[in-house]
Amino acid sequence: MVGFKIYLKLVGISLKGKMEYRGDFITGIISVIISNGVTLSLIAILLGQFSSLGNWNLWEIVFLYNVFLLGHSINSIFFWHIRELDRYIVSGKFDQFLIRPVNPLVQLLGRELNYMGIGDIVVAVVGIYLSVHNLNLSWGYKEVFLFPVIILSGAIIEFSISLIFSSISFWVLNGAQAIYQIFMRFNLLVQQYPVNIFGKWFQMVVTFIIPVAFINYYPSLLLLNKTDPWVTLGYFSPLVSGALLVISLIIWRRGLERYSSSGN
Repeated sequence: MVGFKIYLKLVGISLKGKMEYRGDFITGIISVIISNGVTLSLIAILLGQFSSLGNWNLWEIVFLYNVFLLGHSINSIFFWHIRELDRYIVSGKFDQFLIRPVNPLVQLLGRELNYMGIGDIVVAVVGIYLSVHNLNLSWGYKEVFLFPVIILSGAIIEFSISLIFSSISFWVLNGAQAIYQIFMRFNLLVQQYPVNIFGKWFQMVVTFIIPVAFINYYPSLLLLNKTDPWVTLGYFSPLVSGALLVISLIIWRRGLERYSSSGN
């Protein structure tokens, strides 16, 4: 609880600093909205050439993408800077997290606030509303309960995998950033389209090896009431997120134990 209070304090300080540059704040949010608009437009253009992709129509894919985007926005706002862990280690700035009587991970996570993630929230909320409306979805209590759980689980899954890849910096200084960027590009590709269009082997990889399909694909099967033999895996999204979070914290702790200062 003390660590959480300190985290909120650090985030508040970061927010005050960001708000000193309001022009940059507004421009950044608009740029993210435009970027996501371009992505959705490209998906619409692609589907304009086909009636569907893997039995998914346009509005179902819009829903799929924005379920990912809403969870992703949480990471964009609060945890995006975790990818810069290698820079802290190489420059020696990571040492400052070790000489204070506060958990190093709490200090790292509270160091930055990426306000541009607000643009992701705007696009995601509008996209989900429009897709639900155009698909004439009628949700009961189960779907209403599942939706926030799924969004939070997706955010935790993305954060946990990001922390795992970033923690590689404790062992491989110069290659960790490249590995993280590869993951982010891979993850974005997976979240834009239904996993089943890539084939069974690919689906196995994103289910059992790098389980990013639990961020939006399997949960969307549930929320859209789609007929699919894998649909029940959507219920496992919270369990996968919890397991990955534990694994990521263990890897972080192991990396922290072997850390030695760069001497800068």
